[in-house]
Amino acid sequence: MVRRSLSAVAWALSVTALACHPVAGRTLIRHDFTDSAQGWIVSGDTRPDDAVFSRTGGRPGGCITGVDEALGETWYFLAPRTVLEQLPKAVNGAISYSLKQSGAMISLFDDDVVIIGPAGRLSYRFKAAPGTDWTDFTVRLSATERWTWNWNQHATQEQIARVLAAPTLFQIRGEYVTGDDTGSLDNFVLTAAAP
Repeated sequence: MVRRSLSAVAWALSVTALACHPVAGRTLIRHDFTDSAQGWIVSGDTRPDDAVFSRTGGRPGGCITGVDEALGETWYFLAPRTVLEQLPKAVNGAISYSLKQSGAMISLFDDDVVIIGPAGRLSYRFKAAPGTDWTDFTVRLSATERWTWNWNQHATQEQIARVLAAPTLFQIRGEYVTGDDTGSLDNFVLTAAAP
C-alpha cells in the first residue's frame, strides 16, 4: 500500500515538472550572428538603420548591437522577414534570445517583445532587465504567459493565434538605460510547440 502511494506521488511530481518545464519543440529559425546581422535592423529614435554586426563579443562568437541616438525614443531590434514568415508556425512555441546592455541605470517602462499584425498588437514584458553581461530570456507564445493584446488587455489564445497568423512586425527591445547606451542581441531562436 505504501509502495503504491509513493509511486502515485512520484508520477504526480513528474507530471508537474513536465508542465512547468515543457520540452522544447523543433527550431523554426535561429540567428546566432556568426557571419552577419542576418537582416536585423535597429528601429527607434530617428531611424531604422542597420544593426552593428561584430564577429566577436557574442555568446559565443558574433552578435549585433544598437547604439542609442539619445533622442527620447526607446529603440528596438527589428526582425527580418525570415522571422515573420515562421511566426505562424510558432503558436504555443517559444521565443528565446540573449541581451546585454551598456549601463546599470535600468528602465522597465516599455514592452520587451512586440508583435504586430492586422489582428492587433501583442506585447510581453519580462520582470527583469538584461545586465551588463549576457542575460537569457525565454517566453512561450501562449496565453498562459500573460501576453498583452492592444496595450491593455490580457491576450487570449485566439488573439495570439490571429496576430501570429499574419505578422507585419516583430521587435525585441534593445534599450534599457536612460541616456546614451548600447545594447547587444545574440542567440535568437524561434521554436514550434513541443509535440
